[in-house]
Amino acid sequence: MRTYFGLSTMNGRFAAGLVAVLAGASFSGCQKPPAPAAPPPPRVGVVDSRKMDVPVLATPNGTTRAAEVVTLRARVRGFLTERHFEEGATVKKGQLLLVIEEEPYKIALDSARAKQEESEAAVRKAEQSKAREVAASKVALDMAQLNLKQIEEQRSRKLLARNAGSQEELDRAEADRKQFEAQVQADRANHDQAVADYDVAILAAKAQLQAAKAGVRDAELNLGYCRMTSPIDGRIGEARVKVGNLVGPGQEGGSYTELGTIQQLDPITVDIQVSSRYLDKASRLVQQGLPAKLTRPGVEGEEVHPYIGECYFIDNYIDETTSTFLSKARIPNPHGTLLPGEYVKLEMKVDDLKDAIVVPASAVMETEAGPVVYIVDKDGKVAVQRVEAGLTMYQGLRVLTKGLDAGVPVIVEGLQMIRPGMPVKAEPAVLARPVEKEAVAILGDEKPIVGAATDEASKEVAPKRHEPSSEPAPGWPRSTAKKPAEGAESQPK
Repeated sequence: MRTYFGLSTMNGRFAAGLVAVLAGASFSGCQKPPAPAAPPPPRVGVVDSRKMDVPVLATPNGTTRAAEVVTLRARVRGFLTERHFEEGATVKKGQLLLVIEEEPYKIALDSARAKQEESEAAVRKAEQSKAREVAASKVALDMAQLNLKQIEEQRSRKLLARNAGSQEELDRAEADRKQFEAQVQADRANHDQAVADYDVAILAAKAQLQAAKAGVRDAELNLGYCRMTSPIDGRIGEARVKVGNLVGPGQEGGSYTELGTIQQLDPITVDIQVSSRYLDKASRLVQQGLPAKLTRPGVEGEEVHPYIGECYFIDNYIDETTSTFLSKARIPNPHGTLLPGEYVKLEMKVDDLKDAIVVPASAVMETEAGPVVYIVDKDGKVAVQRVEAGLTMYQGLRVLTKGLDAGVPVIVEGLQMIRPGMPVKAEPAVLARPVEKEAVAILGDEKPIVGAATDEASKEVAPKRHEPSSEPAPGWPRSTAKKPAEGAESQPK
């Protein structure tokens, strides 16, 4: 009985447990599981769009050129005998640089001067000629003889009429008269010829004198070409021909020997090609005096030239192949740190945008439909706003020309975690660097611009994103506006 009772007890307990398990399983299968908790909205950093005055800076590329370039060439043929400069030295206007053998040209000058003296003597001889007087005297003498023969003819004719003379005497007297008439006519022709020859002789002698003087002048010039001086202040380059070499024009009128080049480097000029559509505006700016700052590639990045120049020149035609015109800027270069032929960049303030809407450049997204920004609407959700954004940027801010008003929260941090319509928790963004004091002064208040942090220890650098290129197309206004580099020294006009 014990055994049976025990088995019965154990079977009862097993049955009770099985019923409990089955009951629990049935209850759990009918009850719904609890819903998971919704994730919190993502945090995003926002910056309010705002208005500010933005200077438009043009940054065209250019090429440095010497303000003046002079190439020294040998204009006379001879051996180079002297050199009075060091290669690469600075020379002054009028400084003697090179000397070509002078002796042959001194001899040529002496010969030309002798010919001039000979011509001067010929002029004096022609002017003192008495040929006219001699001819006039011969005319007078023959006229007297003619009068005598006429008287003798008349007397013979009267004698013959009274039968006191012969016909032979009359005929002889008439013949003598006719002879002297012819002689007088010849004498008068000789006199006229003497007068004409006198004037011609003087003119010819004076012409010979002028030719002789020209020969002297030519000889003096050739002798002067033997001594070459600098026509400008500047830096002279390499001596192309050494002392002792034969220089000068070729045997058959070839090119003149190039001896060296002088370039004026202070100030130096920069050639800029500007799109023709900006001609009117560029002309006004140049007439008003447009300051220009130069930057150039350096060993450790871009370097700023310490002197400020100005644009001063616009060419008188437009290149039809590129539709651009040439403009030039004059840059002070007292230390010669700039040389011709270098590619540089100029920075010029060409306009001011008043009350322009600006947002951080990282907030503007370039899409196939155009630039957009992500904003937080009044319901705290993400919205996509299409905008029109220019290429002008200033201190990391990009100018929006259309599509957004001031005071709209624009998302600049957390863009990779959002989508349109998503609720978000907006917090003031911390930019990578604060905006400089100059921009604060433009706004007229002391508030940090677009969320610039003042606590350096608490800054969180926003992810760096692609910004539009600051390289301008040909033309001035389509350029990057940025703050001038600190420490740039201004050169007074």
